[in-house]
Amino acid sequence: MQTAIPTSSPRTQEVVSFGPFQLFPAERVLKKVDEAVKLGSRAFDILLVLVEHAGEVVGQRELIAKVWPGVFVEEVTLRVHITALRKALETGEGGERYLTNVPGRGYCFIAPTSRDTAGLPTADDFPEAHYPLPPLLVQMVGRDKIVRGICRKLTAERFVTIVGPGGLGKTTVVLSVAHTLLPEFFGAVCFVELSPVSDPRLLAPAVVSAFGLPVQSGDPIPGLVSHLRGRPVLLILDGSEHLISEAAVLSERLFAELPQLHLLVTSREVLRVGGENVYRLSPLETPPDGPGLTAAELLDFPAVKLFLQRATTSGGQINLTDQDVKIAGNICRKLGGNALAIELAAGRVEAYGLQEIARLLDTEFALRWPGRRTAPPRHQTLGATLDWSYNLLSEVERTILRRLSVFVTGFTLEAAYQVARGQGAGAEEVFDAVGGLLMKSLASADTTGSSARYRLLDTTRTYAALKLADAGELGQFRRAHAEYYCALLKTANEADLPTDERRALVSHLDDIRAALHWAFGRDGDPGIGVNLTSYASSIWLSKALFAECREWTILAGAVAPSREDGKATDQQIVIHLALASSQLFTTSFSVEAMVAWTRTLERTVRETQGQLILRYLASWGSSIRTCYDEALELAQRCAEDAKRLTDPGPTALAEWMLGHSLHHLGKLAEARTHLQRSLDIDTEKARLAQVNAIGYDRRVDTLGNLASTVWMQGFPEQAQLLGVRVLAAARPLQFAMPLSVAMTWASFHRYLSDTDIDSVEHDIVELIEHARTHSIKPQVGIGNCLLALCQTRRNQFDAAMPLAAEGLRLLAEMQYEVFVPLILAHLSESAIAADRYVDAVSLMAQLASRDRNGEHWCTAEVLRVKGLLAQSDGDADAAATLFLQAVAMARKQGALAWELRAAMNLARLQANHGRQSEAMELLEPVYNRFSEGFETVDLLAARSLLGQLAQ
Repeated sequence: MQTAIPTSSPRTQEVVSFGPFQLFPAERVLKKVDEAVKLGSRAFDILLVLVEHAGEVVGQRELIAKVWPGVFVEEVTLRVHITALRKALETGEGGERYLTNVPGRGYCFIAPTSRDTAGLPTADDFPEAHYPLPPLLVQMVGRDKIVRGICRKLTAERFVTIVGPGGLGKTTVVLSVAHTLLPEFFGAVCFVELSPVSDPRLLAPAVVSAFGLPVQSGDPIPGLVSHLRGRPVLLILDGSEHLISEAAVLSERLFAELPQLHLLVTSREVLRVGGENVYRLSPLETPPDGPGLTAAELLDFPAVKLFLQRATTSGGQINLTDQDVKIAGNICRKLGGNALAIELAAGRVEAYGLQEIARLLDTEFALRWPGRRTAPPRHQTLGATLDWSYNLLSEVERTILRRLSVFVTGFTLEAAYQVARGQGAGAEEVFDAVGGLLMKSLASADTTGSSARYRLLDTTRTYAALKLADAGELGQFRRAHAEYYCALLKTANEADLPTDERRALVSHLDDIRAALHWAFGRDGDPGIGVNLTSYASSIWLSKALFAECREWTILAGAVAPSREDGKATDQQIVIHLALASSQLFTTSFSVEAMVAWTRTLERTVRETQGQLILRYLASWGSSIRTCYDEALELAQRCAEDAKRLTDPGPTALAEWMLGHSLHHLGKLAEARTHLQRSLDIDTEKARLAQVNAIGYDRRVDTLGNLASTVWMQGFPEQAQLLGVRVLAAARPLQFAMPLSVAMTWASFHRYLSDTDIDSVEHDIVELIEHARTHSIKPQVGIGNCLLALCQTRRNQFDAAMPLAAEGLRLLAEMQYEVFVPLILAHLSESAIAADRYVDAVSLMAQLASRDRNGEHWCTAEVLRVKGLLAQSDGDADAAATLFLQAVAMARKQGALAWELRAAMNLARLQANHGRQSEAMELLEPVYNRFSEGFETVDLLAARSLLGQLAQ
C-alpha cells in the first residue's frame, strides 16, 4: 500500500491582512496578491511595530527604540525608512492609505486589519501506536520544513538515510517524522535505538525484539519478514554508524523482501546500499557575521531561537537587546548550528554568562559541559559525542583529522595535502582520509565554487586540536599551516589575479590571523610573520580593518630586515605603505606626524613608486586637513619624480594629486585639466596596485573631485553623470573605503542640486550605514552633516543641529576638515532663515576658527553667507560689499555655481531697495551663462527670481 503524503503542517503561523496585502510576521514576508513585496529589513520592522499597534499613535522615539534598540539613530533615518515603507504600500487602486504622520506625536497604522490563525495538532489526534514509540524529546526548533520534506521523500521513495554529524538533531527529527506519520501507517511505526547495541551479531535480534517477536533462531529475519508481509510499516534504525556494515546488509535485505516496508535510518555516514536515498541534515540556520542585524532579526534564526529557549529553561537570564542576542548569534555560528552543542552551551549561561560562554567555546572546558542526564552516554557531553565518532575512524583518518585542526575557515584538498602530509600520509592517504571524514560527517563540503572546500565544525576542530597537542605535533603543523598561507598569498600577489579572485582571499582572513598569532607568538617564526603581513595587507585594507592592519604592520615593521645599504626592501615598502595608510585612517596620527614620518621613510625607501605613494598619502592627508599649499607642494614634487619613470601609473598618480590640490585651492580650470589627464593616462594595473597597497582608489577620488569641479563651473548635469561613474568605479573593487568616498561625493552633489529631498536623504542614510558598518568615522561625520543640511532645506533647524553637532564632532576627531567650512556656512545660512541670529553668529565664529586658508574652493560661498549675516544685522552696505566680493571671487575661480548664488542674494538686496532693473541686469547675464541643469535647485530659484524682477 502506498501511503499518502502528509499535507498538513505541524505548525501554523499568524497572517495579518489589510487591503490587498498579507503580512507573515514569522517568515518576515509581505505579500500583495500572492506576490512578495520587496521591503528593507528596517522598514519591515517598522511595519511590524505599527501593525501590532494598529489604530494607535507610536511615538518616533518609541519606534526607534524598538527598531534600533541600544543604537544612536537620527529621527531623519526613521523618516527615510517610513518613506520607503509608504512607497512599498502604494497600491494605485483608489489611493488607499495605510500610514499617517501625527505631527508632534509619531506615526499610526490606520488601515483595518484582520488576523488568521490555525490550531496546532496534538497527540490526542493520533491513534495509539502498535509498537512502543519514544515521545518527542524536546520542542523542535527550525526543523518543521525539513520534517515535511523527509515525510514526503520517505512515503515516495520508501528508504531514506538521514546523515549528519553527532549532535545535529537527527534523532529529534526522526522522532518528529515518526509521530507525524503515525496516522499514515495506522500506528505501525517501530523505533529501534542502536547505540546500546555494541555487538554486530545482536543487531538483527534487537530489531526483531523491537517488534515484540521472540528470537528463536540464529537468523530471526525470515520470521520478521513473515510477520510484516502485506502490512504498511515504518521501521526507524537510529544511530547505525558503529554497526554500519551490518546495518547496511540488514536494511538492504528488508527493503528488498518487504515491498510495503518503509525504512528510515540515521547515521554519521551513508549506508551505500541499493534503494537508499540520502538526506543530509543541515545544521540549524545561524545569522551571518555582521553588525547590521537587530535582535528581532536575529531571533528569526532557528539556532538563536533554540539557544535562547534552552538558556531560559535552564535558568539563564538573557536580555533581548541587540548586543546580547548578537553574542548568542555569534555563539551559535561558532558552534556551526549544531543543536546539541547549542543546547549544551545554553545550559551553562546561568553559570558563566554569555560573554564567558563565548570565550570558552575554543577550550576543552566546552567539551565537558553536561547535557541531559537521560540522554544516551554519547550525547551527554560534546567530548563524549566526539569520542564516539573519533573511535570509529581508521588510524590514518584520526591522524589527518588532528592535523587538519590547524585550519580555521576551511581547506581545499590541495591545502589539506600541503599541510597534513608527511609521516606515512602521502597524497592518496590525505585525499582518502578527507573523503572518509566527509562520509562520517566530521567534515562538511562546499561545492558551490570552482573547487570544493571542506571544513571541520568548530567543536570538532577544538577536539582535534587537543588530540594534536597530545600527539606532540601542534607546533609542527601550525608552522606548516602558516607556510602554506605564505605560499598561497605570495602566489596570489605575484600572479596579478583579477579583482574577483583577489577578493575571494578575504574568506581566508581568520586563517591568516591564526597563522600570524603563531608566527609572532612565543614559539613561532617572526620571518614567516613578516612575509604574511606583507602579502595580506591589502586584505585588511579592503575591509577597512585599519586598526588591525596597523597592529600587524607595526609588529612586522619592527623585525623586517633592511638591505645592507640601509635602504628598504620591497617587502618593507609594502609594510610601510600599509602602515602609513592605516595610520592615516585612525585617530592616533596627526598630519604633522604623518609628514615627518613620511620624510624619514623617503630617506630609506628606494626611488620607486613606493616614495610616490608615500607622498601621495601625505598629500591626501594634508588636503583633508585643509593644508592645501602643503598638499600642492607634495604633488609638484611627485610630478617631477614621475617624469623620470616610463610607467604611466606614477604620472596618473601625480596628475590626480595636482588636480586634487588645485581643486581645493579653487583653481578650477587647472584642476579640471589635471584630473581629466589622470583619468586619460591611468592604467587599470597601476590603479589596482595602488588600491591593494593602501586601500584607497585614486580613480574614485579623481572622478569625485572632477564632479565637484564641473558642478562649481556650472555643469550640474555633467556632475551628476560623474557621480554615477564614481559609484560604478568603486563598487567592483569591494574595498570599503573607496566605496564610502564614492557615496560621499554622490550624496554631496545630490544635496547641492537635487529637488527630491526624500531621495537625497535615502542616499545619505545608505552612506552613513555603510560607513558605520566599516567604522569609517569621517564618512559617518560627513553623512550626519549632510543629513542635517537636508533638514535645513525642510526648514527644520532644530532637528538639524544635533545631527550637525555629532557630524562635526566626528570630523574634528579625525581632523577631516575639507567640507567643514561649507557645512558651517550653510548651517549659518539656515540659522539666519530660521531667525536664529545668535546661532548664525556662533556658527560663523566656528568657521573662522577652523578655516585656515585665505582662499579655497568654497571661499566665495563663505563670503556670501557672511553677507547674509550682515544683512540680517541690518547693515545693507556691508552685505552688498560681501556679496560683490563673493561674485568677484567666484568669477576669478571660474565657479559659476557660487557666482549665481551670490548674484541672487545681491539681486534680492537690490530689489528690496527698489532697484529691480539693476538687479535684473546683474542676475540675468549670470543665469544665461548656464547651458544645462535648469531643473536643479539653484537654477529653478534663479528663474523664479528673474520672473519676479520682470514684473
